[in-house]
Amino acid sequence: MPNFLEDFAGVVGRKSEVLKGKIFKGKLNPLEEVFDEFVKLHWTCLSNLDEFQVNPSELDVLAVDSSVYTNLLSNGGIFYLIRSMAIRRDEIYKGIETDVIFSRDKMSRISEFITAKMELLEFKVALEALRDGFRGNAILLDGSLYGRAVHIPIETKVEEERDALIHYFEVYKELLNLCRESNVLLVGVSKESRSTFYRDYLLSLIFEEEIRRVDVEEEDKKLLKEIFFQILDVERVAFEKFAKLKEKYGDRLKTVELIFKELASSRPDYQLIINHVSNVGYMRPLLLGPTVRMIRRFREYKENPKQYVRKYFPHLTMEKDENFTQWAVKVLDGILQFPSFASFYILLDARDSPIRIDMPYYGRSMSDVGWPEPVEIDMRQMLKLMVTGYCGLEAYNLWLKNVDENVRLRRKVVDEIYFPYLEKVFGEKIIRGRGYRRVKYP
Repeated sequence: MPNFLEDFAGVVGRKSEVLKGKIFKGKLNPLEEVFDEFVKLHWTCLSNLDEFQVNPSELDVLAVDSSVYTNLLSNGGIFYLIRSMAIRRDEIYKGIETDVIFSRDKMSRISEFITAKMELLEFKVALEALRDGFRGNAILLDGSLYGRAVHIPIETKVEEERDALIHYFEVYKELLNLCRESNVLLVGVSKESRSTFYRDYLLSLIFEEEIRRVDVEEEDKKLLKEIFFQILDVERVAFEKFAKLKEKYGDRLKTVELIFKELASSRPDYQLIINHVSNVGYMRPLLLGPTVRMIRRFREYKENPKQYVRKYFPHLTMEKDENFTQWAVKVLDGILQFPSFASFYILLDARDSPIRIDMPYYGRSMSDVGWPEPVEIDMRQMLKLMVTGYCGLEAYNLWLKNVDENVRLRRKVVDEIYFPYLEKVFGEKIIRGRGYRRVKYP
C-alpha cells in the first residue's frame, strides 16, 4: 500500500491511548485537579450571548491584516513580498513592500525580522486610516498587541536594515498614541495563541498557597520564591538551586517540584481552558507588564541610555553620526512610556478553542507593571465586538476573515503575476533556489 495505511494502523494501535490524550487534551498535567479549581475561579460564564449580538452593520470596525511570500534565491539572498490591508466597510487602505535581504543570521531570526516588517506595515495602514478620519468602534489587528510590544529592540543582522526595530517601535508608539487621542479601541485578536501568561499567573497562585502550607524554614521559602521567577529567566540555574533544597527537604517539596516543572513546560493557556471549561465565557482580564528579559534591559537602559544604544546597535553607532543615537534614545524612551496591556481569553462555543484578546490599558505604563495582575475593565463593548463578529468554528471573526481573504498572498499569484512582472522590468529570468519546486504533483 503506497499510503502505508497498515503500518500507520499498527503504530496507532500500539500507542492509541497516549496519542489520543496528546491530541485531545495536550500534555499530561500532574496538577490537573488544582488547575481545575483555579481556572474556574477566574472564569466568567456567559449564559446568554444574544444580549451582546447586534447587526454587524451597526458596528464601524477597521480590520487589519498582512501576508508574506518569501523565497531563497540562487545567489543566497532572500526575496520577500509583504502586503498589508485595512478594510472598513467600503474603504480599503493598502501597503506593500518587497526587497531582497542578505544575512548571516539563522533562518529563525530572519523569519522574526520579516514578521516584524509585516507587523510594521499593519501599523502603517491602521495609522493611515486614523489620519484619514476613522473614528469607529474599533481597530482589529490579527495577533497579540502585547506580543508585539515585548520584542527586544536590538540591531538586526539584516545588513540593509539594522535599524528595523527602532522604526518598528516608533510607528507602534505613534499608533497607540493616536488611538488614545482619537478614542478608538485598538484590539489584538489571536486564535490558539502559544502564550502561557495565564498559566504562569495561576501557577503563581498555586505556588503561594503551597508555600504557606509547606514545612520548610522561612529563609528557604524566600529562596523558593526567587527560584520560581528565575525559572522563567535562567531555567538551568534555577533547578540547580532547587536540587540543593530538595536534598535538604526531600518529599516535603514534592508539590513544589511539580509546580516548578509545570512552569518550565510548554503548556499553552488555551489547553487549560479547553480541558477545564465546558461553557462559553471569558477569563478575568490580566494586566501584563514587560518580560523578565525586558525588565533587565530597561534597567540597563535607564543607567546610561547612550551607552545602551552603543552596546546593542554597534554597527549603526559606528556608521552613523550622533543624530542616530539621539533618535534611538528618543524612541527607546517612548517604549518606557508604552501603556500596559489587558489580556484575556474568550470562548464563544464550547466545541471551539478560545480566542485571545489584547487591548492597551492607558491607566498604567507597561514598565510599571510587574507580575500579571487582575484588572477591571468595561467588557460590554469588547463582548459586543467578539460575539457579533463570531462566525462559528470556521471563522472566529468576520471582519478579520474578510481582510485575510483579501490580503492573502497565494503562491500562484506570485508565480503568475509578481515574478513575471519583475522579469519583464529587469529583462532577465529570476533563478530561484533549488528548494523551490516548480512542478506541482496531484
